[in-house]
Amino acid sequence: MGLEKITIDMHPGAGYGLENRLWQGCPTILRTRGGRLFAGWYSGGAGEPDPENYNLLVRSDDDGWTWSKPLLVVPSEMEKNFIAIDIQLWLDPAGRMWMFITQRYLGGGRRISDPDHLALWAAVCDDPDAEVLSWSEPRFIANGFLRTQPTVLSNGDWVLCAYDWSSPNYRYARSRDRGGTWIRCEAGKKLLPDFDETMILERRDGTLLMFARDIRPLMVRTVSVDLEGTSWTQGTYTDLLNGRSRFFLRRLASGRVLLICNASTTYRTNLRAALSEDDGETFPHELLLDKADIPERGVSYPDAVEDDRGRIFIVYDRGRTTAREIVMAQITEEDILAGTVVSEESYLARAISKAPIPRDAAALEERRRFRASWREKYFQPLCRDHDIFSGRIK
Repeated sequence: MGLEKITIDMHPGAGYGLENRLWQGCPTILRTRGGRLFAGWYSGGAGEPDPENYNLLVRSDDDGWTWSKPLLVVPSEMEKNFIAIDIQLWLDPAGRMWMFITQRYLGGGRRISDPDHLALWAAVCDDPDAEVLSWSEPRFIANGFLRTQPTVLSNGDWVLCAYDWSSPNYRYARSRDRGGTWIRCEAGKKLLPDFDETMILERRDGTLLMFARDIRPLMVRTVSVDLEGTSWTQGTYTDLLNGRSRFFLRRLASGRVLLICNASTTYRTNLRAALSEDDGETFPHELLLDKADIPERGVSYPDAVEDDRGRIFIVYDRGRTTAREIVMAQITEEDILAGTVVSEESYLARAISKAPIPRDAAALEERRRFRASWREKYFQPLCRDHDIFSGRIK
């Protein structure tokens, strides 16, 4: 089946404004060499998935205290049989900003287990510090679902954890030419497949550590004995609680490893930042970012970036369809080591975007009924050969 190129709307109208968002979530963050912050997330319709889903991009020139209106949006196009979901930002070693967008194809006889059910696209901005941003034409990167930042290995390869459900193994893509071309690769065997949302860490001994999300509230790990990924161990459970949600894993400039995840067994509560001093084997130092002990206000999907001063900027969502908040924290390693905020500039749980509660309850209920019928027609048939996904949301 053929691919349909995504469309970038560089002049989003009032319809994409905050007052029209019935839900919002799944944020991502990037910091440029010049110190500008970009954030993105997705919204549209009454939830996820929805035929009116779209991705948006905003920027801040004051360390995240104020944010612009949407600079651009990437909409779903059901007339072309796809919804556009899960924007992911990343700054490459040359200082270019990558904007990845995942397409989810619906209809046309596709199943969730088909490799072409998911397609990843990217547009690149060579100078993200410019006043007016210029983007490359979107191009197809690989089949798969990207929800985490790529990793640059010491041998120069880029690895990008775009996953799918077409294989019993965890999947990712590798580029040996700075993102020009990508090769699909497989890691260890999955345990109980979920929205894998894997991330890869290069360890000091030259091995690769991959963490993955699982149906059980425990992090899964698989290890490659070399940078080439020629021999991965089978997936095994760790003792790290993850609350069945996206996490964030990255080596900091200090050499310590940062892990942000939901330290929870039941719901997306207890979002914490933790540090490892033994290459991801243990994470003894931790800071609670957001307790969120009310299920309707669950917190999830952290993304983070470190600046050259050691400040760590974190974004996540809170209550996607209830609080409708995109939340930000700014912390340091010293805060995590102390288990509390000790740095003068640090702060926790500050909403940077909050959609209002809809005034027209009847219209909202009608929109929800429409989404339910749409899911029954388009989305549930896609998943019928994978019962574990039936009725579950990402």
